[in-house]
Amino acid sequence: MKTTLFSTLCLAAILSSVSAADGPSVTLVTDPNAAPLETHAAKELTGLLTTLFDARVTIAKGNPPEGATRVIRLGAAQSAGALTADLGQQGHVVKSTPSGLVIAGNSPVATLWAVYEYGYANGMRYLTGGDFPPREKPAFTLDGFDIVRTPRHATRAWRVRANGPASQAAWTVADHEILLRQLAKLAFNAVILPGKDEPIAFEPIDVTGDIAGRSVFGGAKSFANPDLEGDPGAAEKWLAGIRDAAGALGLTSDPAPAAAATISLGQPQGGLLPQTAPVVLPAGDFAVEAAIVGDFNPELHYLSRAAWDDSVTPESALRDLATPICGEGVAETLALGFAAVAEVSALIEKADPAFAVPDPKMFMEHYAGAEPAPEWWAKGKELYGKAVGEMYRANTRARDGARPWILHHAKRYTFALHYLTAVEAARNAAIARAAMDDDAWAENLEAAVEAMHNALGIHSEVAADPSDRGAIALLNDFAYRPLLEALDELP
Repeated sequence: MKTTLFSTLCLAAILSSVSAADGPSVTLVTDPNAAPLETHAAKELTGLLTTLFDARVTIAKGNPPEGATRVIRLGAAQSAGALTADLGQQGHVVKSTPSGLVIAGNSPVATLWAVYEYGYANGMRYLTGGDFPPREKPAFTLDGFDIVRTPRHATRAWRVRANGPASQAAWTVADHEILLRQLAKLAFNAVILPGKDEPIAFEPIDVTGDIAGRSVFGGAKSFANPDLEGDPGAAEKWLAGIRDAAGALGLTSDPAPAAAATISLGQPQGGLLPQTAPVVLPAGDFAVEAAIVGDFNPELHYLSRAAWDDSVTPESALRDLATPICGEGVAETLALGFAAVAEVSALIEKADPAFAVPDPKMFMEHYAGAEPAPEWWAKGKELYGKAVGEMYRANTRARDGARPWILHHAKRYTFALHYLTAVEAARNAAIARAAMDDDAWAENLEAAVEAMHNALGIHSEVAADPSDRGAIALLNDFAYRPLLEALDELP
């Protein structure tokens, strides 16, 4: 047994050394007087080289050592003429030159963007919840790169939406920092914070007792933002913390330019269902906002690419996002699912724009009246059901890679399907109550409770950030608990 274990350990060590030897040795040349953002860029580039190619990276300050053959020159000071002033402060390049691969920008933050663009060119994709490497490792080369980028939109801002538990008001500074890191990879360059007169804090929500989706709260007794509790100056400290986190990544936190257009992803009032609409890129500066952030990776990816390249379309951006990390043919299936959600979103916006917008009456108002259910509810269920099917087909085709991203959409759309089922059952219960049909009243009310429990349970499986958890807390407060109370009041 000891001999077998020893042999196994030796074999593992040999295989490990062989694997390490397979990766290229790369010399990364940096400026001896690099700004903090350029130092951060060097760390990020080292991580990309390791993840993508299993590279062994040596950092040299100023000049590469004699005999170095695989050289990457990072930053404006190392650009060797590949970077020109006419590109502007945001311009950056990834260029093959006789003296090595130049990854550089005309400012430290532009150099950081150039690093992320190098990763993108090699199949790395940046989503709000993290990075996904390509399914197939690319071949390492320093040749053939000729990327030159200047922005079409000078300001590409993220607006912090802080209006209740199901928004970024529930996020700690640490949560915001994680998102800002991902937005920096998408070359967003500004964050717009709530104004001093805008209310940020919200009352904690009790999450004890009989609730659905309990696991997301980790045993807590209430849902709140710990950064905003207790201290009268907590909100100002919270804002300052986000401002500092943004500044460390090269994002400004000045007020948005007066002409900047706001792009609201999802329901403009912060509705809790996954809703989307065609994104129209404005001619000039823009600021993007969303409540449930994880629903909008395709839109954010499109904006991040189209802001630099006018040939990018939503369709081409989705292919470019999905294909490296999911495989061929997946983008087309995803597009069918997203189209179904866009259709149901337009339906909701036309029929009932306030549907599923957070409010104490948002759910139980459907139990208050006995009018026949609107026809669009059934159509909405059909469309969300179609979206669920397309997401699971895409997930099966992807097999590995970015399946967690696809599953997020599949389960969010399943949540919406269960939510509409609960709404429909609540209305049927109200109709039965008005008709004094006690059996049908009880049967439909029980169906509403079950559907809402299922909705929150499946949402909890993909709750990625405090906005998701806030939505689950709100729906326990405004829907699940009131339904249980109504069940207790049955004759």
